[in-house]
Amino acid sequence: MFETLSYPMLFLASFLSSTLLPLASEAFVLAFIKFNFNPYLVLFIATLGNTLGSLSTYTLAFLGKQKILEKYFSNSLKKLEKLSINFNRFGAIFSFLSFLPIVGDIFVLGLGFAKYSLIRAIIFITLGKLSRYIFIIFIANSF
Repeated sequence: MFETLSYPMLFLASFLSSTLLPLASEAFVLAFIKFNFNPYLVLFIATLGNTLGSLSTYTLAFLGKQKILEKYFSNSLKKLEKLSINFNRFGAIFSFLSFLPIVGDIFVLGLGFAKYSLIRAIIFITLGKLSRYIFIIFIANSF
């Protein structure tokens, strides 16, 4: 039963940690690996949850009205307006680097605000998140 409930909790933690909430999904992934959960399933669930969490931030910015963005993200929004052109030019790089703490959320917000291609965002955000979790699982299994 513990294992059955654990995977949904991993998904939730991964999802929430890639939104604007300050959680560390890496700690959950490390714990799951150390408790001998299936590393492939942990990789899949953490990547899926983290990617969908980032895409919720992207969607908020993509569909959000200017006034809502100004109200909740005023400091970030000023920076994003200046960088909007760069988000379209270097969107693949920003998407891939969305796994980075703190700035990753700003990158995703900027991609949505700049109306960067959803398909490309999905591809590169997923690749970035997947790469990070592969690295974490590799390190966890090395010790």
